[in-house]
Amino acid sequence: MYKYDANPNTIGSSITRTVTVPIAPSPSSTPGCLDGGAIGVLLNGVFLYNALDGPGRDAVAHEAQDLCQGHPERSGEYHYHEIPTCLRDNAVATSTIVGWANDGYPIVVERDADGNLPNNNDLDSCHGRTSAINLDGVVKTTFHYSATLEFPYTIGCFHGTVTKSGK
Repeated sequence: MYKYDANPNTIGSSITRTVTVPIAPSPSSTPGCLDGGAIGVLLNGVFLYNALDGPGRDAVAHEAQDLCQGHPERSGEYHYHEIPTCLRDNAVATSTIVGWANDGYPIVVERDADGNLPNNNDLDSCHGRTSAINLDGVVKTTFHYSATLEFPYTIGCFHGTVTKSGK
């Protein structure tokens, strides 16, 4: 496989992971740093990693990825560094939750009246904002992370308190 796609890793077939996120997230007094590895999980069950690859580069720009913008890491865990087009393009409402960050806040694909995603200037340092989103069928004003096409793509730091997940 490496010979063709420049990724020496293969997707593992027996990886089991438990994820625990707060059901009622609360803001932290200071933004929290992103760890290596999973920083959230998307609704399709695939983990979301931060925007950096192992050497600290923009993973979206430098890593070999498949048609849905994912790839495996060394242990075989398949993951994304951005919200992939296969999820992002299907999110046509003004706000669609596509996953949950490790601090319990939703990860959202938002679109303006013209169908455009927000850009970094619209968001805070953690790559989120407080605005009205559709949360479980109810429009609610809450903090959320917003997917963009600009680095860091999803989460820049944790707005809330992170619960450590089991591996």
